[in-house]
Amino acid sequence: MKLGCSSVLFNQVDLYGALQHISWAGYEGAELAIMGSHCRHIELITKQSYVDEIKWTAKKHNLGLFAIHADVGFGPGEDKIKSMQTLFDLAAKIGVPIVTMRAKGKSDDKAATKEEFKYLRRMGEEAASRGITLAIKPHVGASVYNTATMVQMMTELDIPGLGANLDTLHIFRAREDATDTIKKLGKKIVHVHLREYPDVEDRQHYECKAEEEIAGRGGVNFPKILKSLKAIGYKGAIDLDVIGAFTYPLSRQMGIAAETRGYINRCLQELK
Repeated sequence: MKLGCSSVLFNQVDLYGALQHISWAGYEGAELAIMGSHCRHIELITKQSYVDEIKWTAKKHNLGLFAIHADVGFGPGEDKIKSMQTLFDLAAKIGVPIVTMRAKGKSDDKAATKEEFKYLRRMGEEAASRGITLAIKPHVGASVYNTATMVQMMTELDIPGLGANLDTLHIFRAREDATDTIKKLGKKIVHVHLREYPDVEDRQHYECKAEEEIAGRGGVNFPKILKSLKAIGYKGAIDLDVIGAFTYPLSRQMGIAAETRGYINRCLQELK
């Protein structure tokens, strides 16, 4: 397993600065964020000079590029299909194998879920045609929000180019054990988003602080999860994905990245 960090944590600096800090924190690689107006470390540009700049920046900091963390095509005047097509083109040129995206739609709404699955099928096909895999993560309130809906998605959309993104925070918020999710999805898991969450009663509505997403501080059993991932032969990326530190000073963001890396790296060492 490869330990990485989404650049969304370092939203206040440019791509060079984000990758520099991810490298300083000791990570092996990065997940590049292009998430609406929250964080855009890359743009929907496929010119070779731009592709070369991204590759050079990663090489400069000795980082692999594990994934692209995407939320595009939903702004004013944007087309969600064309935006994703361009993003897949960019990922293919950079050599990034995975594009991660949260599920949309509405929980337990059959019509909304049908429309969401129709969109995801199209996007999975577009990704596959470029040699990319689109990894969908569950999200509270969305059509895909827990283990059952992840299994439903992967069963109904059993197509090349589409996989499951195990998000430890959202599975915990659904009051489920991620190890059961891993057993049920198995090889369908192509990416992991690493996030902590406090063991509070109302997990649906509690808004946790960014520090509460640091692995080892809350209720998620990461050693057990990592052991389960090893058991299914998972060798992909595990990327720290902290949302909510957008207004933090850079030193505070760096503390989150470094503490998480230290804890999870130790957990990984104990698996060997």
